[in-house]
Amino acid sequence: MAISSTALEMISSASLSPTEHLLLNHFVERAVDPDLAAQYLVSRVSRETGAGVKVEACLRSFKQDLRNLASKVTTFDPIPEHLDTLVRRRDGPSCCMTTKLKEGGSFGAVESAYIIPPSMIKNLTDEDSSILEAFLSPQGVRQLKLLVESGDPLRNLWCLSPSIHKAFRQGHVEIRTKASRMAGLGYSPEECSLEKHKDQVYRQIHCRRVGVALTAKYILEQLYPEKASGLFYADGTKVGRTVGMFKMSTEDPTLSLPSSFLIEVHYRFANALHLFSIEEKIALGWPKQRKAKNPGFPNLSGMFYYLSRLIPLSLRMRLYLFLWPIGNRIWGSPGPTWGPSWIQRLPFNLMIKECIRAPQSEPNALRLVKRYTTIPAPRIVDVGEHKGKTYLVMTLLPGQPLSEVAHLMSYAERDQFADDLADCVAQMRTIPNQTGYRFANTLGGPVVDHRIPDGQGGPFNSEADFNNHLTSHLGCTPDEILDGLSMRQDHRSFFTHADFFGLNLLVDRGRLSGIVDWECAGYMPEYWEYIKAKRAAHCSPVLEAIFARTFGSEYTKEWEIERKLWRLTPFGV
Repeated sequence: MAISSTALEMISSASLSPTEHLLLNHFVERAVDPDLAAQYLVSRVSRETGAGVKVEACLRSFKQDLRNLASKVTTFDPIPEHLDTLVRRRDGPSCCMTTKLKEGGSFGAVESAYIIPPSMIKNLTDEDSSILEAFLSPQGVRQLKLLVESGDPLRNLWCLSPSIHKAFRQGHVEIRTKASRMAGLGYSPEECSLEKHKDQVYRQIHCRRVGVALTAKYILEQLYPEKASGLFYADGTKVGRTVGMFKMSTEDPTLSLPSSFLIEVHYRFANALHLFSIEEKIALGWPKQRKAKNPGFPNLSGMFYYLSRLIPLSLRMRLYLFLWPIGNRIWGSPGPTWGPSWIQRLPFNLMIKECIRAPQSEPNALRLVKRYTTIPAPRIVDVGEHKGKTYLVMTLLPGQPLSEVAHLMSYAERDQFADDLADCVAQMRTIPNQTGYRFANTLGGPVVDHRIPDGQGGPFNSEADFNNHLTSHLGCTPDEILDGLSMRQDHRSFFTHADFFGLNLLVDRGRLSGIVDWECAGYMPEYWEYIKAKRAAHCSPVLEAIFARTFGSEYTKEWEIERKLWRLTPFGV
């Protein structure tokens, strides 16, 4: 077994928090030489456990030393005036990421910033140096010191907007050259030696290199979870994408571009810095519990509810729509950022939703859930029409979306959440099907689901018809494309939420506090809840682990078939 595998197994078997596991795994996996980092960690733990210290205590001691080292990357070192002048001359009046000015706009303040603060090298302790050599390799540390202490200082400088500079320094964004992101490449020791002893030759060589000195392309990535907010370029443009690209260029061979090696060093520390900030947030504990104020209690929400009953439904709809922009100004839009929002929080602890695809089925789903279960779902306040559109007004549930806080949950909280969700699934399966169809929405109409062709189909009286509809957009039956896999036709029909997306599951102080967005609810094959949840958890190991505990392994064959169908329609159907 490779030493890196031994180290990762040692980490995973230790009784640590999820964030601690991620931090320690990061040290091994993001090291220049994972085996070298693993050897250091295994040797250190072996030495300390030999003295009677528990493995967990050894790993936490190392984590603290790693934190001390990483914190040196966040240090703000003042830039000498002559270097500040040079870097601003090279990068222009804007930050290095802003190349074009919007018409009528103006550049805001920019800050010259070190990529790696020189004080980091000056203040290294013996323990820091040992960890740094394990993480970057001895050769990498020599290269780092050479570039920071005696290389061209412009290689370690650039201009950034204040917000991006702060996020970069704290590790909330990663910046890499496009080439290093693709290949993980830095500068060789020979290039560093050339920079130290033959500056003029160095500049001439690198100015002939497209993508290194004359022009270099960079990629900025915002780290998840806890995506940085309030990031702006120097021209005032908001950083809207998780991944952004920009390029730098210089026509003056005496003004070197930033070193890709130094950018790579910062990249290797960024994830650890980000995780340490998450660990600090976890240490603060969950926010104070907010009690949902439902109509029926002597409070402002209750007063609004009872007074609103005194006016006709049509006027109540006008009142809710009048409150919509007020709610948007107070709380913003919880809907998608890429298009119009169909849902909005309102004053008086209410939510309003424009029911577009299932105008009557979704309210009926909430009625069924209230009648037959104790599932924490919104309670209906009003359903009405205005100008041909149907609106559902319901109570606000406490909590935050699972996708936004899952990383803050302990292993015990994740297990409890999965068990609570499993109980909700079991309760949903007790809701009787009185539609007259095997698979249909809650009123016996067409199934509404993002997963199926055209977003709807049916209702269906047989699973064979349902299966055929799943591949109808491909012009063939499932058997023709599944390469020997066959879809069962005898699954039971159960009431299904069908959209356990991370935004639709609410968490309050580590517990399941609500399930929202019942638009796709209906009677579906028993495996449907599972495969829809698995699709929603794609690329999220935390959500995948939660759903694995919720559903078990009963429907692994159905998931294998779904993955095959998914590959044929990777962007949906």
